[in-house]
Amino acid sequence: MKKSLRVLSVTLAGAMLLSTSALACTGVYVGKDVSDQGTYLIARSEDQGQGDYNKMFQVQPRVENVPGRFITDTATGFQIPLPATTYKYTYVPDYTRGDDGMYPGSCTNEYGVSITATVSTSTCEAWEAEDPFVEPGLREAILAASVAAVSTTAREAVDVLLGYVDEYGSEEGNTVMITDQDEAWIVEIYGGHQYCAMKMPDDKVAVFGNHNMIGLVDPKATPEDGYIYSDGLFDTIDKLGLAVKEGELYHLAKSVTNNTREDYNNMRNWAGMTILAPSLAGEYDSDEFYPLFYSPDEKVSVLTVMDIYRNRYEGTPLDVTLPGNEENRVIGTERSSQIHILQTFPDWPAECSSIDWLALGNTEHSVFIPFFSGITDTAPAYHLDGDTYNPDGAFWKFKSICTIAEQNRSLYSQGVKDFWKLQEELMYQEMLDAAPAMLAKYSESRAAGDAYVTQLGIDMAEREMLLADNLYAKLLTTMMHNTGLSSSKTPTTFLSDVPLRQVAESRGYTVTWNKADGSTTIAKGDVTYTFTPESYECVTGTGETIELTHYCYVRDGFTYIPMDFAKTL
Repeated sequence: MKKSLRVLSVTLAGAMLLSTSALACTGVYVGKDVSDQGTYLIARSEDQGQGDYNKMFQVQPRVENVPGRFITDTATGFQIPLPATTYKYTYVPDYTRGDDGMYPGSCTNEYGVSITATVSTSTCEAWEAEDPFVEPGLREAILAASVAAVSTTAREAVDVLLGYVDEYGSEEGNTVMITDQDEAWIVEIYGGHQYCAMKMPDDKVAVFGNHNMIGLVDPKATPEDGYIYSDGLFDTIDKLGLAVKEGELYHLAKSVTNNTREDYNNMRNWAGMTILAPSLAGEYDSDEFYPLFYSPDEKVSVLTVMDIYRNRYEGTPLDVTLPGNEENRVIGTERSSQIHILQTFPDWPAECSSIDWLALGNTEHSVFIPFFSGITDTAPAYHLDGDTYNPDGAFWKFKSICTIAEQNRSLYSQGVKDFWKLQEELMYQEMLDAAPAMLAKYSESRAAGDAYVTQLGIDMAEREMLLADNLYAKLLTTMMHNTGLSSSKTPTTFLSDVPLRQVAESRGYTVTWNKADGSTTIAKGDVTYTFTPESYECVTGTGETIELTHYCYVRDGFTYIPMDFAKTL
């Protein structure tokens, strides 16, 4: 929730109006028992009220024995004192001129603690009046970093976060997810001082919009039972006459919201269920109080979670391309600034136990790039600050592609989607292949491991940004071609070009470059294809000539061929 929304909320007198895009994140959880790789997955989109919102990706180093430091919310002056020693963590901060604080987005630290904060939430008017927010207090602007800097386990992180709320008060309603290698927790902050934390089940999944979701809770439950709640939580519910109960159990989400749901959020809950558990979803029902946790129909891949963040209700009655549906709040909104999936592996070294899959811009036409959590730095393009388009900045590289593709989805969208989907599948396998080398380096020393994953992350990101530059050039050229086209001519539908070596090797081909003429030959068994730069023709091993839809060419060290041919390999 951005600072501007806090001002707006006064005008709205606390009403539950969640149509403003500042309250606009979507959370996803996958338990390790239902993940295809046996990993925890926590994820979130960071959605804004505008499209030009630069996010960076950086690493905060460990600090040893430096007392007297604070983490400061620069927009409000609120501070939390830090211990003399704080831990290394990754984070995804706002650009400086955003002028609303750090907003770290998500963090993974050197002890294997991952945190995504936050999905903004709101309660009913009676609750807001009884448990008002504290100004200045704890905000999303520093929440994730203030916890990651000082926590060695997920449970400790929960205790730290709740301790902050107890001591300082919260300025916002928020949902936070935290994992380590052993467990996962969700924390819902309902007001200035009231909250509930719940250990999440290993065999369930969740997808939720900007509303509270924790269901039935026993007021006698203890931390050993997997629940931690604030003093007076249930007494306050009873005092306000808001209790929704089944027997002795309180349904917290129904209670603090006065049993209401908004389509703005509820649609996203349902959309997630249609992907992960279609057998349970049924038709969308505005009045349905969709559950937080449920069993997926099959094991869930991180690639599936990526698809969730692109969902725009395609093929359903809520599809935003259908008349009357244009204002439906989709998951794959154009206003995302960054989306992260934090994947934690139980058996890896704690200092590098996670992969942070990070997409800048909005996921519909951007790409998730993976980084091992042991990294000590990121590529220079992720450090580029500023509020104006700069082709050297990572955010701007990816967002510019999104912006063009979304001007006319019928012409430009699918070609971009196909390109990035291919890259994600290739990087998914690349990270699996890199894991043994990563483990071997960490068995040598932490320094060796950190150096390996840092360079891998920089190399992979810089490769994808070179590919993005080419994709942008080809996409913009297609748009230019179509602009002002005479009515007698048919507009060109964008078809991407793909890097030949990368795709061919992933399909099991051997790749050979001929220095004499610059041609590239790929071979698998008795099947061969030869591509020559600037030629529209591909020659097979039997001498057959295949006409390509676009000529082969070389740019930035990559030989490119058209996507439609690559799909046949």
